[in-house]
Amino acid sequence: MSDRTLEQVSAECADLYQNGLAALEKSDAASAIASFNQALEIEPGFVTCREALRRAQSKAAEKKPGFWKRLFRKSCFSTALSEAEVLLHLQPLKTISLAEQVLNQDPENITAHKLLAQAAMAADLPRTAILSLQTLTEQQPYHRAIKLELAEALASSGDISAATAIYGQLLKDNPQDGKVQQALQRISAQFIPEPAPAPANGHVPDQPAAPARIPTLQPLRRQPAPVSAVSADDAIIHRFEPLLVHGPKNTKFLKTLAEAYARKMMFDKSLSYYQNALKITGGKNAAIEKAIEETTLKKLNWELSKLDPATSEYAAQRERIQNKRLEFQWHAMEEAH
Repeated sequence: MSDRTLEQVSAECADLYQNGLAALEKSDAASAIASFNQALEIEPGFVTCREALRRAQSKAAEKKPGFWKRLFRKSCFSTALSEAEVLLHLQPLKTISLAEQVLNQDPENITAHKLLAQAAMAADLPRTAILSLQTLTEQQPYHRAIKLELAEALASSGDISAATAIYGQLLKDNPQDGKVQQALQRISAQFIPEPAPAPANGHVPDQPAAPARIPTLQPLRRQPAPVSAVSADDAIIHRFEPLLVHGPKNTKFLKTLAEAYARKMMFDKSLSYYQNALKITGGKNAAIEKAIEETTLKKLNWELSKLDPATSEYAAQRERIQNKRLEFQWHAMEEAH
């Protein structure tokens, strides 16, 4: 199961959601709650609906006298919560439903939110869990365990930046927190791509290649990158750049970002990450040096491809780029020797 949006649910479920919104607009919180709950029975992962349900629950709670609020929190739903706890690992969706029954009357019930969040994670509904964990964080802002659960749910939902921010704050409070350090390592391992297999001829990419003759510089044909490739690189950048805050000397992060930016034709950004990685290794690393050389040559080819042959400066600009490439390659050969 997975969290779903309005576009991903059935027509029946969407209609119930719209009915609930209409009732909420008229301040009929009870009818809104009923419609939202029916929709969630069909699609438990309908996150937008559950967010609306929270608003309806809060509005309904505003009309209850303080005495009844206290009564509900103390004893009225102990049976439902006990049953929800028993079913947590056996029937997590049932636990979510039982917890929601309590929240319909007491939207700030800590036990109900904790059970709902745990059940949602067990059912692979991290965005559903986040709703309850955010409520718990507001109620208990210094509760370390809740923050850890929230960060885990955020990471599972793909929001690596927000998860890393929480882990970073926890590390700031306690730099020796081993559990947080392990969590950051798990995120790092999860999003570092597997190394490419070695070629069949046995050549190892990390080994420095013998200097080759200087090839003739040819303009590149402009071809738009596939949408899927661009999206993948953007996702890599979105996931890895926040991790550098807590792992600025992680060369795997730096090289992965450099490769992604190079594929996006953002060569200066790519080269800056490669240069940082090279400094961290002590200024000597054959694989990184080769990547810098190849990226620099790609940048020069790309600059050449952007020149307009119809302009009067074309010949001079082309010669300047060609000379720059020759100079760079000559320097690279000297360094290799």
